[in-house]
Amino acid sequence: MSELVLVGTYDEDSYKNEMYEYVVDGKTVGSASVMAGETAYVERIDIEEEYRNHGYGTAFLRELSDAYGFIYLAPDNADAQRLYERIGREYTGEDADYVDQGFGVYEI
Repeated sequence: MSELVLVGTYDEDSYKNEMYEYVVDGKTVGSASVMAGETAYVERIDIEEEYRNHGYGTAFLRELSDAYGFIYLAPDNADAQRLYERIGREYTGEDADYVDQGFGVYEI
């Protein structure tokens, strides 16, 4: 059984930053920071080393997407880009250039 646990939130100028832990079978396997306003943008996601490459990152992102209706992601490396391409679709909206870190922007 998995769950998203909201562990903190703080207000910025035009959005809220919400921090989550991803708990599976009572163990925290990862954490994420989401910038939530008119849209939701995953600013950072981390999966604990021992839980990587077991599908937890994919499941975590899908649960975040379900919680917000959809999320945007801007990978900062080729590995993240491959994951986001596999589970989402490329986003090319007018604000994509603002968050693009050189590997595109994706929507799940």
